[in-house]
Amino acid sequence: MKKLFKSIDNAPLILFRIFFGILFALESFGAITTGWVKANFITPQFTFSHIGFEWLQPLPGYGMYAYFIVMGIFSIFVALGYRYRLSIIILTTLWAGTYLMQKTSYNNHYYLLLLVGIMLAFLPANSYKSLDVKQGRTPQKLSMPFWCVFVMIAQIAIVYFYATVAKFYPDWLDGTFIKNLLANSTPFEAINNFFSQKWFYMFITYMGIVFDGLIVPALLYKRTRNIAVIASLVFHLFNSVVLQIGIFPYFALSYAVFFYEPETIRRIFFKNKPKFESIEQDYSGKQILKYFFLPFLCLQVLLPLRHW
Repeated sequence: MKKLFKSIDNAPLILFRIFFGILFALESFGAITTGWVKANFITPQFTFSHIGFEWLQPLPGYGMYAYFIVMGIFSIFVALGYRYRLSIIILTTLWAGTYLMQKTSYNNHYYLLLLVGIMLAFLPANSYKSLDVKQGRTPQKLSMPFWCVFVMIAQIAIVYFYATVAKFYPDWLDGTFIKNLLANSTPFEAINNFFSQKWFYMFITYMGIVFDGLIVPALLYKRTRNIAVIASLVFHLFNSVVLQIGIFPYFALSYAVFFYEPETIRRIFFKNKPKFESIEQDYSGKQILKYFFLPFLCLQVLLPLRHW
């Protein structure tokens, strides 16, 4: 408990806020330019909303284009740290609407983005390098309590743990799932033929289990951290190019900032940021940690077990 309130440099959280906003802006505007919005919200005469959210329907006509443009604008506001708290709440709410009003294009990564958006609304991610600080709405701070990093690492650890557990079922273990996933995944016949080789899709199958199971411990351990980042880079770029799953591979890569020493992140990305040195404890946000984040993380652990 004492370590959770140790004061550390807030560079990782500030950098993640910037990444999160930029990536969400790309997701929002990209959904329009790639035709995803049209295919899922405008063309269909009926959308399959989540149970209990049948009342949540797409805006009529071309209204969903405006919806995603507004979401993109608030994403930029988050990256800039402009009226951050309001912007992240509006962005997360709009994304929740996008997620809940249709499940035809369901993706579990969308759910994770929703969870992280909720978490960021409670974190001091605008206390440095933000328009809120520059315009005097928020006092500048160079530090944060360690629990701000802990909750982010805990969330992604839960994701990867259950990603590993979920793969222990017959259609994954015998390669069927990956074989079908890679089938005709590129416009190049030669590459598709290569992907259809049993040794290749079986390799990808079991590397998926190994990666998901070991990536968080490898990132936490200093000696394997750089190797883990390189492995993440290869893994997520492969997924991005072959499976074309939007911003998630880059979002997952941005999470690496929480595993490095805060001083390292400051030195690389914020060279003009004053060095933070203090041995004092920082008990700010103790009630938020106790009454929101700990129950929230416990819920994330329990929800995947609900059917047992």
